[in-house]
Amino acid sequence: MKKTEEYFRIRGCAILLQFRLYTKCIIIYGILGCAVNIVPGTLPCQAQPDRINTQLKKLDKVKHDTDRVNIYYTISRLYWSRNADSALFMAQKSLDLAKKIHYEKGIALGYLAEGVALGYKGDWPGALASHLQCLRISEKLGMEGLTGNEYNNIAGLYTSMEDYSKALYYNQQGYKIAMKQNDPAHEGTFSLLVNIGEIFKKKGQPDSAIAYNSRALVIAKKVKNPIYLAAAMYNIAENYITKKEYRLAESYLLKALDIAQKASDDEDVAYCHSGLALTSYYTGKYSSSMMYAQRGLEESRRSGIAELIQTAYNVLYLTHQKIGNYKEALYYRNLEVALNDSLKTEQRLKTIRNMQSAYELEKKEQEIDLLNKNKIIGQKELEKVRLKRDILTAGTILLMLIAFVLLRNYIQKRKLSEQLALKNENISEQNLHLEELVHVKDRLFSIIGHDLRGPIHTISHMMEIIKEKSLSEEENDYWIEKIDETLVITSGLVENLLYWAKSQLDGIQPNPANFDLRKLIDQNVMLMKQRAAEKKVTITGEEIAGPIIVYGDETMIDIVIRNLMENAVKFSKAGDRVTLTAKKSEAFAILKIQDNGKGIPEESQSKIFNKYTSYTTFGTASEKGSGLGLLLCKELVERNNGTIWFESTAGIGSSFYFTVPSVKNEELVAI
Repeated sequence: MKKTEEYFRIRGCAILLQFRLYTKCIIIYGILGCAVNIVPGTLPCQAQPDRINTQLKKLDKVKHDTDRVNIYYTISRLYWSRNADSALFMAQKSLDLAKKIHYEKGIALGYLAEGVALGYKGDWPGALASHLQCLRISEKLGMEGLTGNEYNNIAGLYTSMEDYSKALYYNQQGYKIAMKQNDPAHEGTFSLLVNIGEIFKKKGQPDSAIAYNSRALVIAKKVKNPIYLAAAMYNIAENYITKKEYRLAESYLLKALDIAQKASDDEDVAYCHSGLALTSYYTGKYSSSMMYAQRGLEESRRSGIAELIQTAYNVLYLTHQKIGNYKEALYYRNLEVALNDSLKTEQRLKTIRNMQSAYELEKKEQEIDLLNKNKIIGQKELEKVRLKRDILTAGTILLMLIAFVLLRNYIQKRKLSEQLALKNENISEQNLHLEELVHVKDRLFSIIGHDLRGPIHTISHMMEIIKEKSLSEEENDYWIEKIDETLVITSGLVENLLYWAKSQLDGIQPNPANFDLRKLIDQNVMLMKQRAAEKKVTITGEEIAGPIIVYGDETMIDIVIRNLMENAVKFSKAGDRVTLTAKKSEAFAILKIQDNGKGIPEESQSKIFNKYTSYTTFGTASEKGSGLGLLLCKELVERNNGTIWFESTAGIGSSFYFTVPSVKNEELVAI
């Protein structure tokens, strides 16, 4: 398949993991636009050690930097699906050298290789940024083949990230270019068919996905490409798994596995093992499920594909749970959750959207610059004609031009002065914000280092005692109860810590609505009665006639009530009483939580709602606090347009009050 700009495709499938689509639809562009011949049954991605060594030896012999760029790029390709870190290292070597010598085609290929390597490592924002950079350069240089390849690669990424509108757009652009190629077997449309099949799979239409992958399978058989065959068969099998036709899925997987093993395609082998692990699990063959999952895990770790490792963890977790091996199930579940948290974050998606917007904006700016240049050229030609026709008119125009330039310079200087003043003001505001963030960070580390580490060490010590199995049944029950109490306290601390940290760092936006405050009070009284009873403290809610409808974020108000009630119980001793009362006025409802516990010393009361000072003390049963609960209450009440205050006397007790708006008022709704 020789063309002016030679390109060819390897991988073309949409499978078990979101990342699968991208890594299996990678397209490679022939270096320097030369023809690249593919031997059936072998592909450049099969990075055999002797081929890598051959390329490394060439580095010592070549004289031109452009040749070194091409060799680094080739070595990076040889590491694809084998070692993502090595592939990334060689891609960056190629890219750095190409930039140094201003070799634009080499820069484009360097970004392509870097994008593929980052994709294998699970860094989607980085992968998308690199592919968009490659696309910009290929469009600038008029490299239609490489442009078509990158449209397809970017479409695969967006499909994996479930942004189907952008995926379809880039697929359509790639399809237009592919149909221009002299390709009787339509090999160039293989990856596009796979991409469309993946979109239908994501939209919950497995029959349509099977239809498109079956068309791709026909092309794979025509070109006798084993990688294409294995990929298309795997995609079909995956959709049969979705349809719960596990026997049929297993037959396709076994065929794909046989082809991939013969082609020495380690990555496809790993995916087939993962798929067989799933079909074995769903058909009750648990020993086979664990065997295939373990093989897939070992192979995916060698390839460095994070999402495939996550799938292996999930299958091992489900299988061990099914056979009653709960310790191993918990082990693999923890590994799966930890890996999942590192892969999917809102920040990555936000970064991807920003990069796409930047690319579209840059393209529009280039079009505007081109129009402006044409306009300026026309104006200069017109000025020359006028100068020839009338020298006096030209002199007048020149004087006007000088005046215009002087006026423009004056206006620009004034604007610059205003902008500088505005920037200085912004910098001052940012400095204040940074100081607050530093304080929040110090507070968080202080709480994590002191208040969280203590309970965790306590739980660990208790568990060691229980694991010794030297305790009586009564002693064992006692320690388990203590662990449960410590976990409840620590859980509450963590919940407050996370909610307060989010309010300080990101800001919490309330979701206000009308709700019944009386029901919320009754719920919290019922929830706290058991804990209060353990301390022999009585909790009562004053009888309230009829509902108290207020307007605010019900979840936030629930957190405030719970924290204030927990504080009241915490600082009450046996025989004390905690009482909740609520009164409604025309504009606000006032809720009061009163206790006759130990109270707050007068000298400490000024520290209660001050986020720049830390105040905490032990409860009547030596319960440890963090000082975050009341700060969080103040934050949440104020975000709901309410007010919080307290009255307290040491040795007599405390009363905490806060208000919630009674009705919706547009002026009161938090912005």
